[in-house]
Amino acid sequence: MRVETSRPPPAGATVKILVVDDVEANRELVAQDLEDAGYAVRTCADGEECLTVANSWEPDVILLDIQMPVLDGIATCRRLKADPKTRHIPVLFLTATRTDEESVVEGLSVGANDYVPKPYTPAVLLARVATQVTIAQQNAKLREMAMRDELTGLFSRRFLFTSLDQLVDSGERGGERAVATLLIDVDHFKRVNDTLGHLEGDRVLKTVATAIASAIRQSDIVARYGGEEFVVLLPRTGIEGAAAVAEKVRAAIEAQCAPVTASVGAAALSLISEDGTGWRAAGDVVREALSQADAALYEAKAAGRNCVVVSETDD
Repeated sequence: MRVETSRPPPAGATVKILVVDDVEANRELVAQDLEDAGYAVRTCADGEECLTVANSWEPDVILLDIQMPVLDGIATCRRLKADPKTRHIPVLFLTATRTDEESVVEGLSVGANDYVPKPYTPAVLLARVATQVTIAQQNAKLREMAMRDELTGLFSRRFLFTSLDQLVDSGERGGERAVATLLIDVDHFKRVNDTLGHLEGDRVLKTVATAIASAIRQSDIVARYGGEEFVVLLPRTGIEGAAAVAEKVRAAIEAQCAPVTASVGAAALSLISEDGTGWRAAGDVVREALSQADAALYEAKAAGRNCVVVSETDD
């Protein structure tokens, strides 16, 4: 006998659940229980479809059958957890056959978060789903805190360097086949701290962050690099585009952030491999471009500050 329940999902935005089972009747039954409880639900009939939908739809929880043809639940879970875009999504195995101790250990070892045996009761299913959603939401808040600089709200340096390949999407090749970087240093910032105090220094840094964000394009990525330095990544941008954005950033800081100005170093490098047959890893290109932008920034400061210097090297 099925016991109905109206247990709601955790409060907040619509919670998305992906149900994966090769048996249509099972998919429909689980989906109905979840929809009745207020969840948004999509279903898949196999592991390959699950991988595609998980990447595009980004569900909050995945309910995954184990016994499926072609790509079973264990292999699907392993691939979900190997993908940076989906590894954080909780996976609950929903199975009637693989509930012995060895199977449970195997499932947990590949990254599953919980097991729900079939036949299930809606109350137990919804309780376990709600628990995973709550944990996932808490983890998302922690990830957001880790990726953001506390003072300015910009991306943090740590997040920047651990996410370069994802931030500079090497799958989108419209426009320039290059990536550019800007390194921005607030001129005479120590003088602000020494004469006006650290609270005023913090205010200045937040104002500079706002000015930079207002001067760049929606596709560009800005992060606090450390201290009074900031970095901007400009995907699909060559050296001429980098120079134009760099000057726009410099002018915005001069206009909006008195009493300070900023010096800017810019560099751009091709994403095409040296032999012209493939693509270079975006993260490697960005690191090289940052090194060149750093040298250009040094020249800008030596030239009197409050100016832009563009690296002459452009692969």
